[in-house]
Amino acid sequence: MTRAPLALLLAATLTFAPALAQEASSGVVNVPTSVQLTVAQEQQVERIGMKIHCPICSGESIAQSQTDISRQMMNQVREMVKAGRPEQEILNSFVASYGERILLEPPKRGITSLLWTLPVALLIFGALMWWLYLQRASRPPEGTLSEAEEQRIRDLLRDTE
Repeated sequence: MTRAPLALLLAATLTFAPALAQEASSGVVNVPTSVQLTVAQEQQVERIGMKIHCPICSGESIAQSQTDISRQMMNQVREMVKAGRPEQEILNSFVASYGERILLEPPKRGITSLLWTLPVALLIFGALMWWLYLQRASRPPEGTLSEAEEQRIRDLLRDTE
């Protein structure tokens, strides 16, 4: 009795899975590559695409992402490279459209320069503090006790026993 519902579920899954998969994939828009480039130009497009952040994906460049917006952006880069625009001009046009957040490695100025240098500065500061601590901890004790101080310590130890 318990095998019949399981077999029915398996048969339904195998029957409808291809149709569901086809329906799910039909929502993806195919963005064709309309610009033909030389190998050197295509390498330049890939290099520029690796510097531009995908607006949808987390931590991916438009060269790595498979989203429609990334493909469209890569086509824009291809068109600009084909037109002979330099890399910095292409990056500047994307920054003008999307802001500095579109760059995977934002320029090191203003608050971002602080974010780039602060971890290194803290690491150097921590290493310096550790070195100073080790220097102080490895020193022999300063000065010796006088005979009267040693006698007072012995008397105090004897009183506690």
